[in-house]
Amino acid sequence: MSVNSHPLVPTLEETNWPLVFSQAELFLAKFRSQVDELPEWMVNDPIPQIVVQTYPNLIYSEQIRKPDCKAWIKENRFIGGIRKKRGPISAPRRNRLDKNQIMNRPATVAQYQRHSLHLISNVLNLRTNASPFTVILDDLNQRATPFVTELIRRGLSRNVNVVFLSFESPAVHLQRVRHVAGWGDRTGDDILREIESAMTGFKESLVIVDSLNDLLNDKHVDMGALFSLVSYKYVSTLVGIYHQDITAIQSPDNAYVPQSLDVIKYMATTVITCNSFAHMLAKKAAKERSLAEPTHGLLQGAEGIVESLGGNDHRGIVLEAEFRRKSGRPESETFFLRPARVSDYNEPIEDMIVGTLKKEFIVLLDQVPEYGNEAIMGSINAAANEIESTMNLGLTDKQKEAREGVILPYTDAQNNEGAAGEGGRILYDMGEEDDFDEEEDEI
Repeated sequence: MSVNSHPLVPTLEETNWPLVFSQAELFLAKFRSQVDELPEWMVNDPIPQIVVQTYPNLIYSEQIRKPDCKAWIKENRFIGGIRKKRGPISAPRRNRLDKNQIMNRPATVAQYQRHSLHLISNVLNLRTNASPFTVILDDLNQRATPFVTELIRRGLSRNVNVVFLSFESPAVHLQRVRHVAGWGDRTGDDILREIESAMTGFKESLVIVDSLNDLLNDKHVDMGALFSLVSYKYVSTLVGIYHQDITAIQSPDNAYVPQSLDVIKYMATTVITCNSFAHMLAKKAAKERSLAEPTHGLLQGAEGIVESLGGNDHRGIVLEAEFRRKSGRPESETFFLRPARVSDYNEPIEDMIVGTLKKEFIVLLDQVPEYGNEAIMGSINAAANEIESTMNLGLTDKQKEAREGVILPYTDAQNNEGAAGEGGRILYDMGEEDDFDEEEDEI
């Protein structure tokens, strides 16, 4: 049934459209002339109910509302519901790069080298907020003494107060270095008070702990308290040495307590691992020959070997540094620090024992001639090739002659008894121990 099939409703053809439009115009004219006399509910309603009831199919191009009514107008690009400002129209997310994802990466090798040397130079020269807490990892094969000595020397050249907390015999003997003894009956609180007393009255200080193992495991000093005292209260630099060849002590009360090394690595802003230069040369030589890296010292597992012969090379120290930014992103690089010379520093001025640094002499490991020279690495590989291994697959001349004299399995072809083109037939003489079934062979 169609819409106009009702008997009381006229069809579209039967409708008198001029009469309909004329009545609608008369009603609208009368409605507009009496707007001021209409009730308030009709004026406030955007579409008067009487018009909707009378002409349900009539569509108006305008809506009746108060002149000062703004409740239904959305300004300032606000949408309905939660009043959240609509962002500007931009390209899709996949076509744009987030500014937090864009890294300032060096474009060339020279820029990368300058950037890496700038990072380690800031740590060595004790620049403000360059590295509030630096952890140095060493062992018997390479002690951290050369690096710590250079830190103290550069701190004194900048007139920085140097405080040396010693649990072992001091390896450096320089003037104007305040020594704090950590051995004996002193408790952790006594050590913290002496460190604070040594830092009082100075604008900038350098606190060096020669053994974090003893500080954390024996004196049970809270690392967070020491870090807050040095880095936050006095805005200074804290440097700690951790010996990796000392076995960590597990807490008997709680087996889930993290190790001391894990804690200080988590808190450190720079982690530096000390390696012997001779050992690094041996590792590179093994890598170029596709061999396993050699082990040294305690890692060899040999009884009685504690320190290898190539340990603590006098030519310099190799530093594997990991710098951590405030965002947490690490940057790693390997450096080579040679011993300091007198010509590297200027003459000290009055009231100073060390002059200022003329030029930075720490370099990348790849820039060291001994490490990157092909002639030197070739001589190392040649010396390694001369060492005879237990599994030598080569044959001497005598062994080659014996191999040629071996008689192969006897065939009639060797005696020229076989017909031409038949090839060789192997003749087999059965022994007493052979089990041979003649009937099965006939089948």
